[in-house]
Amino acid sequence: MREETLIITGAALVVVVIGVATFLSVRQGAAPAASPASANTQPSAAEVPFTRLVQGSASRVAERINYRATSASQLQELWKMINATGTPPTVNFAAQEVIGVFAGQQPTPGYAIAVSNIEDAAARVVSITIARPEGACTTEHATTTPYELIAVPATALPLTHEDISTTTGCP
Repeated sequence: MREETLIITGAALVVVVIGVATFLSVRQGAAPAASPASANTQPSAAEVPFTRLVQGSASRVAERINYRATSASQLQELWKMINATGTPPTVNFAAQEVIGVFAGQQPTPGYAIAVSNIEDAAARVVSITIARPEGACTTEHATTTPYELIAVPATALPLTHEDISTTTGCP
């Protein structure tokens, strides 16, 4: 009986040592064998459609920032920030939300900001193109504050963004 207990305890100890060694080797970079089905664990990105509500160059927002509006009252606040007159467009907030992108105060005309693409994966990634006039342009010295508001299907995913800088011809 004592001999059996010793054999079982020894076997259990060997299994634990092998398990710990395997765990440590995987944690230090040795990848375990993966089956083809589990080889790609990153979710594929899905393109998200969106509708431009309004775009312009004279908002009240002096810094580069983005906003997410999930209610009519939040949209009303965005509407005030872009100096718009009248009432904002009707948005079904049960199915949609509004994203506002602001380029901040710029020293001359010729700057613009626009959402160029949206993709959902682990997060909703909003690609934003910020256009600047090329350096050789002779422009008037009038500040601008470009913006764009878009409607997009609502999501519970966190938002993130990537800014894409481009240079445009002279205005």
